[in-house]
Amino acid sequence: MKKNIPSEEECERLLTEVFKLPEDQLVSARLVKTVALRIGRDLKWLRDSGPNISLIKAGALLCHVAGHGPNHDKLAGIELRKLGYPEVADIADAHWELDFSGELPASEKEIVFIATKLVEKDQIISVAYKYDFKIEAAKNNPQEVADLKRKKEIAMKIKTTIEHETEKNLEELAIAEN
Repeated sequence: MKKNIPSEEECERLLTEVFKLPEDQLVSARLVKTVALRIGRDLKWLRDSGPNISLIKAGALLCHVAGHGPNHDKLAGIELRKLGYPEVADIADAHWELDFSGELPASEKEIVFIATKLVEKDQIISVAYKYDFKIEAAKNNPQEVADLKRKKEIAMKIKTTIEHETEKNLEELAIAEN
């Protein structure tokens, strides 16, 4: 394991002792980790190399260390860099917004990104539902709706890429027991 990727035990310590996340956010972080690992392990099984399971685990657990408020992704990245975890910080930076053409295989960033879109609090949901619900709630704010539609398009590209590679429905993969 790389030195700059914290172990699961260290991630749990950071979540509870350093960042002091409330129980509901701990439950959500752990579910994001579970979903991301299901996807990552399936992809790792199919590939000659990668993705890095330790990086997926740490990125999924720690991407919400700054909560869920405005700019939480950037704040999480800043905090994780201060702690000496730049690779995990890159995932935190990208878990809310990233560019993805669909031409390359999904990396650890895309795996954690899509896992966060499959989880709402303590529930596994569909990617489309996550965005459609937010788009409906923002219907009186055209700029926010446009931004959400753009993010949904990226998420759907990642979903399609993973489904093509695994030959499995992403939501079914997210709920599958390993």
